[in-house]
Amino acid sequence: DQLPQGAAVLGTVLSSDKSNITIMTGARVAHPLLLGLANIHMHTRMKLSSKAFMLMALLPIPQYLHLNQQMWGMLKDHLIHECLSIVLQPLMKAAELGIMMSDCH
Repeated sequence: DQLPQGAAVLGTVLSSDKSNITIMTGARVAHPLLLGLANIHMHTRMKLSSKAFMLMALLPIPQYLHLNQQMWGMLKDHLIHECLSIVLQPLMKAAELGIMMSDCH
């Protein structure tokens, strides 16, 4: 399949790292899920002042009571994958169908 005349593909970058969110919730941690565009130069994208990333979600870091630590890893992986499938649903739909965007030029 070919793209229509004038169409462009925009790659996306997802980023996440464990962060303290104590200001909002008091002594809590989460994985902020950030979304950026791949066509922004990495040097620019990584500057906090560039505001090149958008916060999509705060992914949970659960505490488990189960005694088996291997079970913790499986539960954590399953939870993260479920959260990502929910949060990224609109992006996956856009990738499948495409989205019309205005051209600023």
